[in-house]
Amino acid sequence: MPELPEVETVVRGLRSTLEGKKIRQFVFLSPHLQQKQPAMALRPQDYRGKRLREIRRRGKMIIFNFEGGCGLLIHLKMTGQLYLADPKQPADKHTHARMTFAGFRPELRFRDIRKFGFVSCLREPDIWQKVNSALGPEPLSVGWPEFWDLIKKHGKKRIKGWLLDQKLVAGIGNIYSDEILFRAGVRPDRPAGSLSRAEARKVFRSIRAVLRRAIELKGSSVSDFVDSTGQKGRFQTEHRVYDREGQPCRRCRLALIQRKKIAGRSSFFCPTCQK
Repeated sequence: MPELPEVETVVRGLRSTLEGKKIRQFVFLSPHLQQKQPAMALRPQDYRGKRLREIRRRGKMIIFNFEGGCGLLIHLKMTGQLYLADPKQPADKHTHARMTFAGFRPELRFRDIRKFGFVSCLREPDIWQKVNSALGPEPLSVGWPEFWDLIKKHGKKRIKGWLLDQKLVAGIGNIYSDEILFRAGVRPDRPAGSLSRAEARKVFRSIRAVLRRAIELKGSSVSDFVDSTGQKGRFQTEHRVYDREGQPCRRCRLALIQRKKIAGRSSFFCPTCQK
């Protein structure tokens, strides 16, 4: 599933090209997107002629805000892609929505092989109410005092599951939780409450360092992820533990990377470097 760095990469690419443009046409190409619409949803045709005012990220979600209070809430889930394409390039059967713009040739396509993603047509206040009720603070903007308080209040959770809990911090998933904990030198199966203040501080700093570096390299392309132009990310070349079971640790060069099921997910760690 695309995590914060991948979603932020898509948002930055689309923001630089689409903000300020007017919608010429917005259509669902597959019925399942219409079936996923909430009860208070707008219709795709309601967006015609609306200017795209702002594109933002919240956690792993993408938010489009338009003139007149219309919005879109988009989640890529496991295999979703949101990218610009030449209209002459045929859309395949996995392309489920298309948006075109006045005076701008490329069209925006939503593609999703597994069909777990969604594009919800909602008014802006409904989007923010939905998002903010479901998500905790952003990991790149939460302050240390708030982070430490969250660690203490939810200390029974193992730190891997703690990082994955979107109501505690929003946007971190399986890849980056493993990379963050490796950088911090903390085992993923430790209870969050067992971390000393110094260890929690290392996790806090590692969150920022890993996510910022991943954004710089435009995310990790380990499966279907591509950016807004269809290009793959490069951070997967810097993974230290994720999906490296049985391979030598790149830090200590002694231990082999191990895998353990934590919070229902495969977690990768070095038994020597992570205590």
